[in-house]
Amino acid sequence: MSQVPRVQRIAELVIRGSCRRLPEDQRAERGREWSAELPAILSDTSVRPAFRRGLRALGYTAGIAVSTGRLRRAAAGAGNRSGGAVHARPASAAFRAARGLAIWLAIAGAFVGVLSAIPHPGAWPIAIGLALAVPFAAYCLADIARAESVRGLPKWAWAIICVIQVPGGGIAYLTFGRVGRADARPPGSVPRR
Repeated sequence: MSQVPRVQRIAELVIRGSCRRLPEDQRAERGREWSAELPAILSDTSVRPAFRRGLRALGYTAGIAVSTGRLRRAAAGAGNRSGGAVHARPASAAFRAARGLAIWLAIAGAFVGVLSAIPHPGAWPIAIGLALAVPFAAYCLADIARAESVRGLPKWAWAIICVIQVPGGGIAYLTFGRVGRADARPPGSVPRR
């Protein structure tokens, strides 16, 4: 059995499950509309190799699943004071920590894997490490400077941690210290304090 039909079947199952969250009168139409996009995504030859098309299709259906869940919550809360706007819930500290650790381990594992595959790497791994570390630290410092507020520590402390421990300090800041962006609000609404 080839990979494309299996990915398409999985994606269609996710779409059908997502459509169950929608109001009864919209389910069939949205299901047909969203399922019609799958063959176009999976047959797009400009995306290579083929497994990337499968990943793109699964990402598309994951976006549909998240969106339909938010639409259902927005419809249920249409009578609340926010006017039915969808507000993102911040992730728990444990989830943010696990995500940050997973990112760090993936980067470190990939780097060590590449180094172990080459018999005598020379000095270029240090250059690649610096080429990746400097922009990441600069991004974290710029994000700290733009942020209205940060969690846990003062801004200057997060900046020092990001510079001293690259990439661990930046990952720690993005995981624990960064405050999410502003909530989505309907046009003309007053921000909540």
